[in-house]
Amino acid sequence: MGRPSRVTRRVLLSVAAAVVATGLVPAQAADAAAPSFHYAIKSGTPEWRSLTTHDAMVDALQIPRPTLARMRTEQLTTVVLDYPLLPDALAFNNVQQGLETVAARFTGLRELLRRPDAAAVLLDRYQKLDVRISPADTELQAGNRTLDAWKLESLLAQPQVLDAMSAGQLESLLRLGLDKFAVKQSHAAVYGEAGLEPTAVLLGRALGEREGWDWKQSQLLREAVQLVPDATDTTVDAVRQHLAEPSARHEVTDGLSAQDYASTVYTPKGTAVPVTTMTTELTSAQITSFNNYVATNYPNATRERSASRKYNCHSYAWYSTSTSNDRWMNTPGDDKYWQDGSYKQWHTPLVWYSGMRISYASDDHSGIWVGTGNYVRSKWGQMGLIYHLWNYTPYNESTTNSYYRS
Repeated sequence: MGRPSRVTRRVLLSVAAAVVATGLVPAQAADAAAPSFHYAIKSGTPEWRSLTTHDAMVDALQIPRPTLARMRTEQLTTVVLDYPLLPDALAFNNVQQGLETVAARFTGLRELLRRPDAAAVLLDRYQKLDVRISPADTELQAGNRTLDAWKLESLLAQPQVLDAMSAGQLESLLRLGLDKFAVKQSHAAVYGEAGLEPTAVLLGRALGEREGWDWKQSQLLREAVQLVPDATDTTVDAVRQHLAEPSARHEVTDGLSAQDYASTVYTPKGTAVPVTTMTTELTSAQITSFNNYVATNYPNATRERSASRKYNCHSYAWYSTSTSNDRWMNTPGDDKYWQDGSYKQWHTPLVWYSGMRISYASDDHSGIWVGTGNYVRSKWGQMGLIYHLWNYTPYNESTTNSYYRS
């Protein structure tokens, strides 16, 4: 296999995103029940390990459209929640972007989001969701409970689902969400700030739908990750105020506090790059769960550092590879490293060498080439630092560019 170049190897993500957009047209729930469904291949098995690219994983888990059409929404919801690669969304710099990317690749999630009764089914699941942590749980079991809660809350928080809810359903969701938030707070050692985020995102978006204001004005609600400290508490407080005073609007925005926590790093040529200094970390249980997810679903990759929300792929590749790095860098910040000439784009017949940077232009990801073969070291969003084949990742590799230090 040759090194990647700026060439299309599969349908571009932009095309896939368009498929998602067209998939949002309401569809009728299936009339005839489908037989019990099981994925053709399971993660953690020898058959799974034999899949050497992410494309192969996605293809192996795809559900035929006739089968999807026969599934009732209750069954489809279970199938989507059980989708082995759903947590891939957490490997992206922007969790909402990650979810949309997973939906672009997985027909099951696209189908669920277009079902008009998905809102009622997911809301019923949420009512039954127990977010308590048992004293008997191992650390991995506790971490997996937080991941299960994230899955359901993230699906409920999708715009297509919330848009299909009645005013009464939204009110019920707000009350349920506050209850779940309180229980999670009582298990702070397991859920931490990262475990409270998906509940706050769900509450804030539901509140925006209920009161008729644009929740995308908040970065937390827009991107589903808290890069502005106290955004979670601010959002939950707004929901409490709504329940106390339902006739008023309680809009959530980033507020002025965003500037208090923003920071700056510099390219080798001195260009300022805005970043966020991350002050909170995943809990021990979440780190164990995320590490286990990578080990199970990407067995041909090697995790070199544990999961962390302190830094992301762009920060690791372009700013600092240090274990003490606590800066989160979003696009287009990484672009400045080659735009100001600090790095130049590699092309033939230039010599290929270790340490060059790779930018996955088709999926907003960065890494560092290792050696002179096909291996890359990169940070996978909130997951760990991974050593992997360049095309064995959660990211679309159809367009990549490599850069060397000028």
